[in-house]
Amino acid sequence: MTDDFGPTELWEPETRRDPHAFYARVRAAGAPVPQYDPAGNRFWIVARHADVLDGLQHPDIGHEVHRHQDRDLSPSPYPPSETERISSRQLIALDPPDHTRLRRLVSTAFTARTVARLEGWIAGVAADLVAQACRLGRFDAVTDLADPLPVNVIAQLVGVPDDDRARFRDWSATIVSASDYDGSATLAFAAYVDDLAARRRAEPRDDLISGLVALEAQGDALDRDELVAMVQLLLIAGQETTVDVIANALRLLLTHPEQWQDLRADPSLASAVVEETLRFRGPVEIVPPRFTFRELDLAGGTIPAFERVGLSLWGANRDPEVFSHPDVFDVHRGDVANHIAFGYGSHFCLGASLGRLEARLMLEAVARELPGLRLADGAGDVEDVRLHHGGALPLEVRPPTQS
Repeated sequence: MTDDFGPTELWEPETRRDPHAFYARVRAAGAPVPQYDPAGNRFWIVARHADVLDGLQHPDIGHEVHRHQDRDLSPSPYPPSETERISSRQLIALDPPDHTRLRRLVSTAFTARTVARLEGWIAGVAADLVAQACRLGRFDAVTDLADPLPVNVIAQLVGVPDDDRARFRDWSATIVSASDYDGSATLAFAAYVDDLAARRRAEPRDDLISGLVALEAQGDALDRDELVAMVQLLLIAGQETTVDVIANALRLLLTHPEQWQDLRADPSLASAVVEETLRFRGPVEIVPPRFTFRELDLAGGTIPAFERVGLSLWGANRDPEVFSHPDVFDVHRGDVANHIAFGYGSHFCLGASLGRLEARLMLEAVARELPGLRLADGAGDVEDVRLHHGGALPLEVRPPTQS
């Protein structure tokens, strides 16, 4: 029964300590569960695997709710700010036809063939980071391993020069942490993209920015706000999610020593570790807010028109109807391919193959080069690495225990 839930329960401290117990109750409720976020917005939470899949593909659930409301759409007397314009052009905030057009323009950078060409270079970056961590002896998994890899990969892909990558990372951290209250980081980032695009128009290179601005001559280009929004999304989504997966994979392995030993013995298990980490503790708890375009039936209940739907990937990926012993971390499980940590349908994560590759190569390097890796003293109480809350995972390298 949905009456058994407090109106803001999902955001209460007790729930945040064990959100999976909350989603288990949602799955058992037999209907979407209404919850109010700290800003007072009502979400209808959906957590069964089949229902989340239904919601991710439903033609009457999407982002651009204003296109479907029967109301006066006369222009506001106040033009949107630059940050509002950029935010409104994010790929994850759009529906077809704009979403289809923008995704097509950028998708060539993420094909399997394109990603495969990066493998050797990414492996080299991962190896260098692991070697540096080994020399340190004690280090943080986030700042010394998980974070530097994807920021360098995305910067390389986009075309950001080496000297600018620290600023690139700082902007991402500020924007994704929601601390950019005055929009200054977004505006500085936009100005940087403007300058980089101008440089690539004058002197094209083999990078994503050059490819996107070259489309201008073909009349099939992103406008200025779309270009800034696309690069910002690639930076944030392509970086933060991979950091999350790598850091939490290491945490889970080191708190499940038998599985860490399995990976040490056979680094080719790294792909399986990545997939099980995505299922067991994926980087996205609830997909970016979507709205119903009409009153509709979903997950055994009725959701009113023009309301937010909270499709929980965490809930779906622990559904016992799909996964055997879903609350057990098991890199050898046979049903892991059913997870939907990267979403599904038209909004399936554009960089999924790249993120998987980065995480796999990092875990392979760690397993080969740091066999004595363990949680550092004082890190035993780290139950989750939450990047948006200053997440850290202190580790240390010691000689492995002799058998």
